[in-house]
Amino acid sequence: MARPRRPIASVINASLTALALVGLFVVQAYFVGGAVGLMPAAHAEMPAFAAADVPDGPIMVDYCSEAVAAHDPGNPSGRTSTSVELDDAWFAGDSRRYHHGIATNCAVLSAVCNSESHFYSGSGDRIPYAERALSALGFSQVRTDSYELRSAVLDQLAALVNGSHDVAAYTFANRRIETARHGDAAAGGSSSSSPATGSSPEALVFVGIRGSYGAEWVSNFNLPDAASPDADHRGFKTAEQEVAQALERYLDEIGADPARTRILVTGHSRGGAIANLLAADLIDRADGPGALASADAIYAYTFAAPCPTKSADRGDNAYAGIFNIVNPSDLVPQLPLPAWGYGRYGTTVELPGYASTRFASSLALMQQAYQANTGLLDSYSPDALERLDSFDAQASQSLPTLESLLNPFGIFTAVRELLEVDLGLAFTSHCPDTYIAWMQAVDARALSFTQRA
Repeated sequence: MARPRRPIASVINASLTALALVGLFVVQAYFVGGAVGLMPAAHAEMPAFAAADVPDGPIMVDYCSEAVAAHDPGNPSGRTSTSVELDDAWFAGDSRRYHHGIATNCAVLSAVCNSESHFYSGSGDRIPYAERALSALGFSQVRTDSYELRSAVLDQLAALVNGSHDVAAYTFANRRIETARHGDAAAGGSSSSSPATGSSPEALVFVGIRGSYGAEWVSNFNLPDAASPDADHRGFKTAEQEVAQALERYLDEIGADPARTRILVTGHSRGGAIANLLAADLIDRADGPGALASADAIYAYTFAAPCPTKSADRGDNAYAGIFNIVNPSDLVPQLPLPAWGYGRYGTTVELPGYASTRFASSLALMQQAYQANTGLLDSYSPDALERLDSFDAQASQSLPTLESLLNPFGIFTAVRELLEVDLGLAFTSHCPDTYIAWMQAVDARALSFTQRA
């Protein structure tokens, strides 16, 4: 008796299932093998031209511009350049005073850390952006190993399969600095001209955290339980804990003395949110046995950071020196909505917004800086900007609680709110290029400061 023939659809489904299982096994094997060092992987090395001394004045560094990549098919990585500078004297004062020079250059360095993924992704220009920029600034012992299993397409599949997407890639580096301790540091730029009270070499440790990448986007929606009123965002906090542990090991490796160490933390977007939590963690530890640096030696400048915490203590004076630079026309720093109890540790520093009296005079300067960095013109529509600036207030009325999203009407409302904004302009307002240009075009007098974020 002849065996019944299986329907072709069943054969196809069985084949696809088998291929999927094999694929999952290969991804899992690759991830585990890479994690324990059995799989070969490229490591970015320090350039041969690494500087032995801190450069005297600004230098040009390369980074990858999303705007350039979107507009220039011949430059798919969006490689461009701008100037950057870190002066020892800037770190002579209390880190709890805003310093526009440090902030401006952190905007660039956060973009450089995002760009490092191009080296490890297995495609693109294979340029070690972080190693090149930081070594040219006089840093040594640059570490970017965390990018190794978190940049290629297969890495992202592995993260989804393993549920290991609550992570981030990060860059560490250090250099020796001579800090003449002054009684006070100028809030807008250079150090105070008051006489120095002492001078000694210290370690300046740089921590740059990459923004959202691949499967890490899933982590951005890993919010805390509604029953935990003071909890940090779970996806950001899990990533921050790994960075904190890695930083502790790095400081031990270089023999850093907490009493003579200054830590500079930065990041853009998701990287900014993780940097915000890391800086708060370092400050919390500063007075205890696990201190990595003193509280007045922790410099934190984040850009476009979403709100990573519901902590009622986030506005305490202890965190006032965590400076979170936000563009009022950027939707990301408005999420998760403040109406749901979310915010950032430290001080919110707003760039000139549409409603600002300085907006008209500052906009032309920002556009000049944007064009100089990217070769592109940046045009803003006043009506569209006004809608973006008020997005959180409008959304809070329509979606007063997080639970509002748990029903079809809430989802419909969220989609409607998003469709009412200019998404192209929203993208531009969030890009590192825009933050860099604004920071280069204005000074501290054009910014507004609010301690409770």
